[in-house]
Amino acid sequence: MAKQTKEYKVLFQPITIGGVEIKNRIAFAPCATHQSTPDGYVSEQDKAWFAARAKGGTGLIITCPIMTTPKIAEYTPIFNPRLYNLRHIPGISALAEIVHSFGAKIFANIPPTGGRQTGGGPSPSAISIEYHPELMPKIAMREHEKRGLRYSLAVSLQRLSKVIPEVLTIDEIVDQEDNTSNGALLARQCGFDGVELAMAHGHLVHQFFSPRTNKRDDLYGGTFENRTRFAMNIFRKVREKVGNDFCVGFRISGEEHMPGGLTHDEVKKICKMAEPFVNYVHLSDGCYEANVFFLPDEDGTMLKYAESLKRILKIPVLTPSIHDPEMAARAVKEGKTDMVSHGRSLIADPYWANKVAEGKRPVKCIRCNIGCLRFPSEATPVRCMVNPEAGLEQYVPEYQFARPFKKHWYHE
Repeated sequence: MAKQTKEYKVLFQPITIGGVEIKNRIAFAPCATHQSTPDGYVSEQDKAWFAARAKGGTGLIITCPIMTTPKIAEYTPIFNPRLYNLRHIPGISALAEIVHSFGAKIFANIPPTGGRQTGGGPSPSAISIEYHPELMPKIAMREHEKRGLRYSLAVSLQRLSKVIPEVLTIDEIVDQEDNTSNGALLARQCGFDGVELAMAHGHLVHQFFSPRTNKRDDLYGGTFENRTRFAMNIFRKVREKVGNDFCVGFRISGEEHMPGGLTHDEVKKICKMAEPFVNYVHLSDGCYEANVFFLPDEDGTMLKYAESLKRILKIPVLTPSIHDPEMAARAVKEGKTDMVSHGRSLIADPYWANKVAEGKRPVKCIRCNIGCLRFPSEATPVRCMVNPEAGLEQYVPEYQFARPFKKHWYHE
């Protein structure tokens, strides 16, 4: 890598999170890509996909969702890796080792799975998805229309608005808590540097958080304490399994942006409750019905929530959707966020970090949400309209592994 330019130097300062030293302030955010095998095994493309972003200079790789519950994995239409028995361990372990060989740290994204957004999967309450066309990303809608396509999330929401989800029993909720903590322990055993618990933008735990989607009248619904019980049980059980010396974070929306939904004041309370159990917070925003907020048309829309959380938390905050290098560097320099995370922009250009370090301009994501979102949601592996290599990294020899291998986690 060439000498870092002074303008972006702050982005390349190391940071330690939960005992894990990360070489810079740039992370790859979790993205479902439909690249694993149909039965949930890590593919060669999975490994090359993350290797490309690690080789491109990204300091922290957060994986695509890794399913930890056998039954609920069946509700997920996207081919994600699975981690709930011994047969899954070889591929997951190799994934971690290959990313390490390129000098990056890697966290496993562990989602308590299910929820009404996964084809009407088991949910806290029997409440259907809503469709609000005004809450779809305008750029993506326009880019789809230019190509004679319909925006895939809009189509999915319209379909799901007619589906009443199953309601989780208490026994099933407890199983989810246990399976999530078991998955976290397996991730540690596979050599991952940490885990990130997925609780954002309308997924299952978010549905428990929200008074709009949680109408239960038992220990998991009603009061704020009850609506947060599922998450708090997961935090406690994960910590009991992985110990205090393993990095654990979670992702949460800044707010829900729906009438009667999760508010930012409640999000702040949740983060304070979680702080004794976790090492960082990774922001998102909105929910599936309001997906313009977690797939925004503009840069920096979540920084206001990051600033708000940093005022009350002592742990680091990661903030996504800051594609512009100048804004990203300024946000870190001004203390608005501790790290920036990239999803779409690192799909568009896996060398975003190295190029910025060298003062070059990365390939710009056009926010069309076609190859990165539409394709996986329609059971097609991820692609990108501005990066012809995306989704085909397994055929690029330089992404197989770094030679010579750096020392492994078990040599330390």
